[in-house]
Amino acid sequence: LSIAIPTYNRRKQLQNQLNSLFKQDLSKVEDIIVIDNHSNYNIKELLDTYNSKKIRLIINPINIGMSTNLQSPFLYCKTKWLWLLSDDDEALDNSIEKINQKIEKATNNTGLIKFSLLNKNSTQSSKKINKLTEFIDYYHNEKPIRKGEIIFMSTNVFNVNVLKDYLIYSFSYSYSYVGFIVPVFMALDDEKISADFVSDQIVEYIPPRDEGYRLDDVGIGLSILSHLNLKLKRSYLKKFMEIMTPISYFQIFKFLLNNSDQNNSKTF
Repeated sequence: LSIAIPTYNRRKQLQNQLNSLFKQDLSKVEDIIVIDNHSNYNIKELLDTYNSKKIRLIINPINIGMSTNLQSPFLYCKTKWLWLLSDDDEALDNSIEKINQKIEKATNNTGLIKFSLLNKNSTQSSKKINKLTEFIDYYHNEKPIRKGEIIFMSTNVFNVNVLKDYLIYSFSYSYSYVGFIVPVFMALDDEKISADFVSDQIVEYIPPRDEGYRLDDVGIGLSILSHLNLKLKRSYLKKFMEIMTPISYFQIFKFLLNNSDQNNSKTF
């Protein structure tokens, strides 16, 4: 298992995230890859305080944008399994143990282990799926877990080996803001992988509260997923877009109008 943390100008949040990881047993973790998007502080100085050979720092020579940097871990992962972890959500105390337990039980063609975003009272069920239509039905039918759960990054543990031939789609659709999950969609559509949904929670969700994350940008980015070259029938394409874009175009447009005075770079 490798843990990858894309980050930019979030020193305090990154430190909190690393602290939550170093409280745990890291013996089965190959490395913690920190991919810095050219922050304006000395990130190496911060990481050196941990005095750990587990940490591998990658500093982008320029800021390549948030949505692109989120895909970077696929370039640097050297292990079979990759936990893609945000810099601002906090890993729970037993998260690494839970992940390793699920990895040990995973079948050879498991491409994704998807953990729950919600707390222990979640109604989310555990299930193995083998087709994209099953993925869509899973979320479409279980409405209590829909909001934000699919596109939430830190609940995804990827089998990079199994997804290798599909990782190109992560970069091709990076501007969707959820490029990291697109390889899973494409591989499930081809019925080349399976995905395990589990009810366990591994991170505490912290709402975005600073630069880099805007409702309108993410909403518009998600609409790009309608361009995916999928084999789905029209009825399932409609369901797919419903579960991927719980924010309607009307809500996005209203948000843009209400914030136009503060964001004059937007045009209509």
